Amino acid sequence: MGLLEQVISGAIASRMGGGMGRNMGGGMGGGMGSPLMMALMALLASRGMGGGMMGGGGGLGGMLGGMLGGGMGGGMGGPMGGMAGGGGLGGLIDMFRSRGHGDAVDSWVGHGPNRLMAPTELEEALGPDTVEQLQQQTGMDRGDMLQELSHVLPGVVDQLTPHGRPPTEEEMGHW
Repeated sequence: MGLLEQVISGAIASRMGGGMGRNMGGGMGGGMGSPLMMALMALLASRGMGGGMMGGGGGLGGMLGGMLGGGMGGGMGGPMGGMAGGGGLGGLIDMFRSRGHGDAVDSWVGHGPNRLMAPTELEEALGPDTVEQLQQQTGMDRGDMLQELSHVLPGVVDQLTPHGRPPTEEEMGHW
């Protein structure tokens, strides 16, 4: 299991009452095939955040299929590609900042307590198209999905940015 899956699984397990050491394979929201896990992976590993989640590399379905079917793989051509650039984690951070939610995302990236976002704030930050695509891909109720993401996403971003900034391509190569 790659770092991204470990961080997301741990955050979801923690949200569900467990910890980072909890069995990550089962239970509501805990496994790689869970809808919440799929939504987080799509947000953080998407290469085409600026052009919609369906852009580049076979679209969201192909990207998720590759992630769910195997490991993270080496090199930046895999699902981690784009996390430091215009898509993925870097794109998500930029999106939040450009839509007026920089204070929240900066608290997740920086050191100190993470500012939680209300589901309505998260919906504003992600934008209606992204929320709609996540809802369609996961099959989750819109409100439930936003509620869960609003609790889990801050911790996931926090753990993926231990140095107070998005990781460089070189740093991600060591994952």
